[in-house]
Amino acid sequence: MNNEELFAYVKDALAAYDSHGGRARTGIRYSRYDHTVRVYNWAMILAEDYKDTIDIEALQIAAIFHDIGYGLNKDDMDHHAADGAVLCREYLESIGYPEDRADFVCGLIARHSDKECIHSDEIPLELVLLMEADLLENTGAHGIIMDAWIRATREDVSFETILEHIKKFTLKQMQDNPMRTKKAYEIWEEKKELTNRFVESLTVDLYGR
Repeated sequence: MNNEELFAYVKDALAAYDSHGGRARTGIRYSRYDHTVRVYNWAMILAEDYKDTIDIEALQIAAIFHDIGYGLNKDDMDHHAADGAVLCREYLESIGYPEDRADFVCGLIARHSDKECIHSDEIPLELVLLMEADLLENTGAHGIIMDAWIRATREDVSFETILEHIKKFTLKQMQDNPMRTKKAYEIWEEKKELTNRFVESLTVDLYGR
């Protein structure tokens, strides 16, 4: 499987979404394709510990296609995972990919948003790793910058309002570690520590000790 071709296909499919950046939800020009690349990178980092026991190709394809459903630019994107599974299947069929393997890949995509199932023994490890990679994205330092970016698009922006936004979103999100695998858990804890230290430091900078 040529991953460069897969990335190019997904980038083209997401072009319409990325042209406006999903502003309706975040108010910023957020690239869903760039998010896809970062999720893929996290998935490959996490997969290093399981490369001899998982279907690495299936995980790679699922990571690349996991958010392609956003390319449909529907008003309601809550079903982007199911839509993405359909779009991925169409692509895999077009290149003659084995049906049984396509079923597995598309199943990963269809369920990747069901994060409440991450600790279930009923889901394959490939899905756990995809979920973890998706969760690790937009957290820690990246989450802090994204919070600041989002808050900066609104009125009455200040250091204080940005700090409150970070505390309301990234800081709060980081406190409960949802990861299942050892490496992902440790990475989350590192991101959590960074976030806590940043908020503490900025609070001192703004208000004193």
